[in-house]
Amino acid sequence: MTSRGVRIADLASELGREIEGDPDFRVAGVAALDRAGPGDLAYVRSERFAAALAATRAGALILPRGLDAGGRPAIRSPHPGLDFARAVKRLVADAGPAPGVHPSAQLAPRTRVDASARVGPGCVLGADSTVGPGSVLHANVTLYDGVVVGADCVIHAGCVLRERTQIGDRVVLQPGVVLGGDGFGYVITESGELEAMPQLGRVVVGDDVEIGANTTVDRGTLGDTCIERGAKLDNLVQVGHNVVIGESVVLVAQAGLAGSSRIGRGAIIMSQAGISDHVTIGERAYVGPKSGVHGDVADGARVLGSPHRDLRASLRIFAAQGLLPALVARVRALERGLEAGEPRKRTRAKKNRTRGRGPR
Repeated sequence: MTSRGVRIADLASELGREIEGDPDFRVAGVAALDRAGPGDLAYVRSERFAAALAATRAGALILPRGLDAGGRPAIRSPHPGLDFARAVKRLVADAGPAPGVHPSAQLAPRTRVDASARVGPGCVLGADSTVGPGSVLHANVTLYDGVVVGADCVIHAGCVLRERTQIGDRVVLQPGVVLGGDGFGYVITESGELEAMPQLGRVVVGDDVEIGANTTVDRGTLGDTCIERGAKLDNLVQVGHNVVIGESVVLVAQAGLAGSSRIGRGAIIMSQAGISDHVTIGERAYVGPKSGVHGDVADGARVLGSPHRDLRASLRIFAAQGLLPALVARVRALERGLEAGEPRKRTRAKKNRTRGRGPR
C-alpha cells in the first residue's frame, strides 16, 4: 500500500462489488468499527451492529444493503466479513525480507531452494529437501531429509517437518507446528513391557491448509497421515497416526483425533472434542465442544456430549441438569413430610379399629 492509500473504487472493482459515495476516497488503513479513524476502512456484518455503525469514525465502510452508511463511501456486499478479509490482504501486504538464504542457515547436500523463496536465520534443511517458489521459512525452521514444501507457503519460527513430509501450495504453519512426529503406537512384549511400533509413513498436507501454533500431526505407521485441501487446524490440535482429514474441515483448539480416524469433507470439530481411533466423522458433521466421540457420526449429523448424543438431546439433558438441585430439594421435603405423617396415621387407624368393636 502506498502512502497515499488505495482508491476505494479500485478496491470495490477488485472485490467485484458496487461502490456508493465518493469513488476517489483513499483508504489509508483498516480497523474495527470502534477504533477506526477518518482514513480507515471498517466493516459491518449486520443490523446487530447498527449502534456501533452510528458511532464509528471510520472514513469508509463495507456493509450489507439496507444499512445507512451515513454519507460515507461504502462498498455494498452480501458477505461483508469475507470482502473485508480480502480487502485487508490487499491493503496490508507484508513485504518481508528479500528472497534468499540467510548466511546462518544450514543446507545439506542436494537441497533445492527456489530463487524466489526465503530461508531465515538458523534454519536447517536436510538432504534432498525442496522449498518451492515464493515460500518463506522464518527463523529456526527445521526440515528433515526429503521434505517437500510447495509454492507460496509460510512456515513460521520453530516449526519442525520430519523426514519425507510433503506440504502443498499456499500452506501456512504457525510457530511450533510439528509435522511427522512418531505416532503413539506400542505393542506388548512377552514380558508385558511396551515396545514402540516403528512409524514408517509420512504426513501429506494439501494446498491451502492452515495449521495453528503448537499443533502436532503424527506420521502414519505404514501409510500416510493426510490433511486434504483447505482444512484449517487451530492451535494445540493433536492429530494421530494414519488420520485422514478431508477438504475444508475445521478443527478448533485442543481437539484430539486418535489414530486411523477419518474426518469427512466440511466437518467441524469444536474445541476439546476427542475422537476415538478408527471412528469416521461424516461430511458436514458437527461435533460440539468437549464431546467424546466413541462411534461413527453420519453425514450432516450434529452431536454433543460425552458420550456423544444428538445435539438437541444433549441440550435437553444439560437443561434438565440445571433443574436437579431444586428437584432434589423437593423430593427431600416430600420425604420429610411423609416421615412426619406416619405416626398420626397409625394413631388414627388404631382409634378407628377400637370404635368399630362396640360394647360387649
